[in-house]
Amino acid sequence: MTRSGGGARARFHAAVDRAVRHLGGDRSAADLSGISKSVWYDAKRGRAIPDRSTTWPAMRAVLAGIPAAVTKVEDWDELYMRVLTDSGRPVTAPVKDRRERASAAPRQLPPGVRGFVGRADQLRLLDELLAEPDDAGIAMAVVTGRPGVGKTALALRWASLRAGRFSDGILYADLRGWSVGGPARPEEVLPGWLRAFGVDPATVPDDLHSRSAFLRTLLDGRQVLIVLDNVRDEDQVRPLLPAASSCAVLVTSRRELTGLAVRHGAEVVRVPCLSDDESLTLLRDSLGDRVTSGEENTSTLIAKCAGLPLTLRIVAETVKARPAVPLASFVADLADDRRRLSVLENEDPGSDPRTVVSWSHHKLREDVATTFERLGVVPGTGVHIDAVAAVAGVDRETAVRHLRVLDRAHLVSLTDDRRIELHDLVHRYAAEVAESPAHEMPTGVARQRLFEYYLHTTSLADELIEPLRYRLELPTSTVEVTSLGTSEEALSWLDTELSTMVALCAQDYPALDAARWQLAFLLRGYFFRVKRLYEWVGSHEHAVRAAVRSGDQLGEAMTRANLGVAWHKRGDDDAAMAQYRIARGLFEKLGDIHGFAGTLAHEAAVCRRRGEFAEAIRLDLAALEIYRQVGTRRNIAITLRGLGMSESSLGHADSAAEHLEQSRDLSRELGMHMDAARAANGLGWLYLRVGQARTAEEAFADAIESDARSGGRYETAMALHGLGAVARSQGLGEQAARHWTRALAMLEDMGSPRAAEVRADLAGLSPA
Repeated sequence: MTRSGGGARARFHAAVDRAVRHLGGDRSAADLSGISKSVWYDAKRGRAIPDRSTTWPAMRAVLAGIPAAVTKVEDWDELYMRVLTDSGRPVTAPVKDRRERASAAPRQLPPGVRGFVGRADQLRLLDELLAEPDDAGIAMAVVTGRPGVGKTALALRWASLRAGRFSDGILYADLRGWSVGGPARPEEVLPGWLRAFGVDPATVPDDLHSRSAFLRTLLDGRQVLIVLDNVRDEDQVRPLLPAASSCAVLVTSRRELTGLAVRHGAEVVRVPCLSDDESLTLLRDSLGDRVTSGEENTSTLIAKCAGLPLTLRIVAETVKARPAVPLASFVADLADDRRRLSVLENEDPGSDPRTVVSWSHHKLREDVATTFERLGVVPGTGVHIDAVAAVAGVDRETAVRHLRVLDRAHLVSLTDDRRIELHDLVHRYAAEVAESPAHEMPTGVARQRLFEYYLHTTSLADELIEPLRYRLELPTSTVEVTSLGTSEEALSWLDTELSTMVALCAQDYPALDAARWQLAFLLRGYFFRVKRLYEWVGSHEHAVRAAVRSGDQLGEAMTRANLGVAWHKRGDDDAAMAQYRIARGLFEKLGDIHGFAGTLAHEAAVCRRRGEFAEAIRLDLAALEIYRQVGTRRNIAITLRGLGMSESSLGHADSAAEHLEQSRDLSRELGMHMDAARAANGLGWLYLRVGQARTAEEAFADAIESDARSGGRYETAMALHGLGAVARSQGLGEQAARHWTRALAMLEDMGSPRAAEVRADLAGLSPA
């Protein structure tokens, strides 16, 4: 029962209900529009009216594409305005730019430190530089200071205090300038930022220049704060900068990054060490009356921590954990530890905050200390708790107990129930301990367990997102994997762990060569789906070297074939063909006919893009014959689609239709709904070219249905483009405009360059 007020509102909710049923339910409506199921449900049940500036524009784009015979509504704009009027809402406010309502504002700041102390002058200066900039340029500040002085804490503190100033969101990236695993590159950061604004990075050209330019376009006119943490050099920053003066950029670095000041007008904010009074305040927050102003042991302790918040917190928590031990004992012990420290190669250990980390490490219970040491084996500063359990050789419950102790000691930070973060100084110290000669054997075992965790969890994730794909037979392992129940959970885990896995593929240890290429191979399905092409190429280039060094020709062949696909997706077909031909020769030598067929199909895709359709057909037919012999139905469906597309391009309409229909039907039978949608779209354009408008319309509608089942949007947009072309061929300009308007909105939201084609079609329509 609805709670509608007037007649217009009752009609509106009933029409939305009919539309949702026509689309196949709330989930389909949500997938097509990007608006949540709950909003659609409330709209059809009469519980709420969609918001004019946020949810209604995307919903309207979907509703306008449904025939009026279904919805009983000729003009959605008119009906919606009547609903607003009847409900007493204002109807004269201007509609915001589409880019401003594409998605919810991202808020990516990680948690700040506990017990923030001081920095009033620096916070005030950041206010002047970023919250109220004086000119029309980009407001940018570089927070700089020595390691452990609290640069990140200051940046996060200011950003959280001024979050309301940036109504369109906060983007954050740790660029890992001094990380054990090496600095992050802009290519790693941009895909996540684009997704945060509702853009599918797979639809944006892969090169850094294009993605950087797209980010600037996306941020134009928005009030967004960009926080770039732990920056090593200017080259990391420049591709991530906005052009709009409405945005602000906050950078932290051990260096002053004068290039940003010279080229972009950045202002430097220097972070000094804490004063003795501020250091005392921080210690008192943790230790209370155990520290007294003017007392010798307190003064000595403060002096030994050198005004660094990181060392003060570590020392305070170590002291706090032993309430019965006099403070003087800790002071003397810390002095002794400085003198005997040998693991750190530093001329003046007293000036290195890792010395305090070492002292705290020595105070840990043996089993907790071992877990801490093993963290140095993980290349990333962010670590999944299950990965910690694997690398430490303990169960998850034990790992969690150990990590809670380390969190209290400020040696790690528990970000949620699944992950921890390490300060790069702490991580580097743990890595130096792990790599010391005394730890060589246990570290090797720990590194093997870490690979086993990622291999087996990635294999589980791959099964969820690509259930019909060829599987590697991995060696058995006693390491516990992360529990993943759905493809969404699998994709989320892969998104989060990707940088660590790519870094593992790059680790140059001969004993791990097999694991390196296998891990890269298992990531191929994820790479193909999300088009993380930079990481795809990088991981597989390392994997090829690993397979070659180990003499594993099958591993080399499979890795080269996947590397060729990555180069093809990046647009370098010459590099792709070079890899395919080496792989084909290896598969032929090994008698692996399935792998041999795969390289033929890959080469056919290159020929198809080059316009060499006859050669593409020859290669696909050869591959198809082998696939039918071995019975790999997934590959049969995909190859049939490629074959049909080539035949369609040559005008072989009958055989093209036969093969595309076979591909669509087999894909649907196998649950490969995205592939079914692609084949259906191919059929739609084929039928349209041969003048079968009605059949083309049915094929495009079929593509929309299949794409909705896959959870996708891109093939739906392509089908709407096709439906618009069908309408135009029949002289139905208004209907064509509706389809193209809806397609354009979806493609723009995804950031697809195909939007330009639809925009051009819309512009070419004659006025009614």
